[in-house]
Amino acid sequence: MKFSIILPVYKAAGFVERSIRSVQNQTLAPDEIIIIDDCSPDNTLDVVKNLTKDDARVRIFQTPQNGGPSLARNIGLEQATGDWVAILDADDAYAPNRLETLASLIESDPSLDVVADDLAYYDAIAAKITGRALGPAHIPSAEITLEDYLAHTVADGKTLDWGLFKPALRRNFLNQHQLRYPTNQRHGEDYVFMLRLLSAGARFRVSPEATYLYTQREGAISRRKSDITRTSIAYDSLIAVTEQAGRSPPIVGNPKLESLIARRVKGLTKLDDAHFFSVAIRRGDLIGLIRRAVKRPAFIILVARQIGMAVKRRLVRR
Repeated sequence: MKFSIILPVYKAAGFVERSIRSVQNQTLAPDEIIIIDDCSPDNTLDVVKNLTKDDARVRIFQTPQNGGPSLARNIGLEQATGDWVAILDADDAYAPNRLETLASLIESDPSLDVVADDLAYYDAIAAKITGRALGPAHIPSAEITLEDYLAHTVADGKTLDWGLFKPALRRNFLNQHQLRYPTNQRHGEDYVFMLRLLSAGARFRVSPEATYLYTQREGAISRRKSDITRTSIAYDSLIAVTEQAGRSPPIVGNPKLESLIARRVKGLTKLDDAHFFSVAIRRGDLIGLIRRAVKRPAFIILVARQIGMAVKRRLVRR
């Protein structure tokens, strides 16, 4: 079983060594490591070349223009030669046994097309793993269907959104169905891609082992925001693409799936409101808050709740 690793990089000069070394030091060695620089304006490309100059498995490419992780990953998919392709983000890393863990899952069910694993959260400031996203009790042992996936991507803020999984993919399945990442999506592209996979009939299972080390935006130990994450928040784009999915087969016309899509849109809208409020307060954008409330009256409820919580915190401190 041959693995191709696809690693897009952008402005990652200061931290990409961790992700590269984690792949180079796997207990099951990958057949090739494909690194795609997304036109970084810093010296990321030079750093990558220096780190990998003695590794014949490494192949380095550049995007024709900055296009986000989807474009870079698609270039990697076109260049890959392995039986399976595994995705890694430059601010994340693999546990030493990740490929071995995924290979064991594949060998247990050779009909699988997509495999993933639990996430281990990583605090970049404290440089420590802080816990698991789900835990074995919450990882289904059975195959994950489209309905299962939609039920766990409702964006309610209470549980892990399964759109965060970083899968390994059977390359023949991708090519047979002409599946690639959506290049118009820079936030939530994994969710959209997984919908396409499952809609095309991909068989998907998740390992209970937590071997993908996912860097938190705000560390659970340090309580500080990571300066290495490159995720750009764009809830409005996520809402639009989710609504579009709800109008497409095999979701359209299926009441259960349409209901789950509607729940996700509602959850994303709440997250978008909360994000907009936070940014507007930091910028002192009172006009923006008023316009938002006029456009979306439900936003007023969020504002009232946030103000109430702020008052309560001040009273407690007194």
